[in-house]
Amino acid sequence: MLKFFRNSLIASLILVLVTGLVIYFGIKKSNIDTSMFPARDTEFLWMSAIEPKKPITKTNLAVKNEVGTIEYDFFLDSAEPFPYTHFSMYFVDPIQSYVQVDLTRYSKITFKVQCDPKNVLLFVLFSFDDKVTDLNNMSSRRLSSTAFSCDKNWSEISIDFDSLDTPHWWLGRYGFEFSDTSYQLNKTMGFAWVNSLQSPLNTPSHAKLADIRLQGSDSRYLYSAVAVSLIMWILFFIWQFRLYLIVLTEELKKRVKQDQPLIAYSKLSIEPQRDKEKSGLLRYMATEYANPELSLELAASSLGINRTKINDILKEELSLTFSTYLNKLRLTEAARLLSENEEANVSEIAYSVGYNNVSYFSKLFKQEYGCVPKTFKNLYRKKDD
Repeated sequence: MLKFFRNSLIASLILVLVTGLVIYFGIKKSNIDTSMFPARDTEFLWMSAIEPKKPITKTNLAVKNEVGTIEYDFFLDSAEPFPYTHFSMYFVDPIQSYVQVDLTRYSKITFKVQCDPKNVLLFVLFSFDDKVTDLNNMSSRRLSSTAFSCDKNWSEISIDFDSLDTPHWWLGRYGFEFSDTSYQLNKTMGFAWVNSLQSPLNTPSHAKLADIRLQGSDSRYLYSAVAVSLIMWILFFIWQFRLYLIVLTEELKKRVKQDQPLIAYSKLSIEPQRDKEKSGLLRYMATEYANPELSLELAASSLGINRTKINDILKEELSLTFSTYLNKLRLTEAARLLSENEEANVSEIAYSVGYNNVSYFSKLFKQEYGCVPKTFKNLYRKKDD
């Protein structure tokens, strides 16, 4: 049995390691991280656009680079009431037509940004609104935005899509209630980086964007990893339980065979002719163990041997006390009866070997053989079948 538990522990540790690897790959696979660069090598194709396409008074935007990093200069003319510039990326299909993409697997967008001079810009998400958006009129797309700050040092910005709101001016223009600030992430048309009301006016400004990434999670992979791990552990426990029953049955049969000589005192190591007291005591117990009234006092009275001497004899011969040896005799005979008599019930066997209390008998039997009498009996029956 010790070998079984050692092997079971080793198998458990191996399974813990395998489970850890499965969960690790499940977590890793569930974390989605999609780079938007280079534009033609990702699952999302996009093309750039700027506003204004041509300078309005002095307000203008000029792209310097959009390979690996996006770099542009812009100027806001204070002569205009609301000077407006932006760099945008629109999702397209292979023939460069505008499309809507489903970004529900993603929870945020991250990017690195550098501004000179210090600036407050807006990140804007364009989405298709079923009520008002016309693909032939891109100004009708729904806008959802949030602000961020930047300066001449590179900053890493992380924007949760849940934090974006549709501005009131857009809602008012198309007749929406101001509380209707949500949008459909599964109908995303593109992104833009736009100046804000706090952007510096009449000042040449420069912006650089890099490492634009969509990040999110697909919990199906993690759930699958957990499910696989649970199945592995369930199968492992079933397998170990069956092995345990097999090993336990073999151990019980071995124990029964080893303990049987205790019933036949003549098979013990001593020679009755050389020691009448030892012979008489062992013969007495081997024949009277089934008597529920048998006790150390009764044995001492019946044999005319001092109680202390009885215990000394048993300790010298068997390394057991009187009560321990008596229970050993009774439980050994009970194990034999359980293994050989399929029809006998536990109560009958308990009474037949000298126990008036079935619960007490079951408790002692479990301590001796590692299982209750009923389980012992069933194990023998299954093994024989």
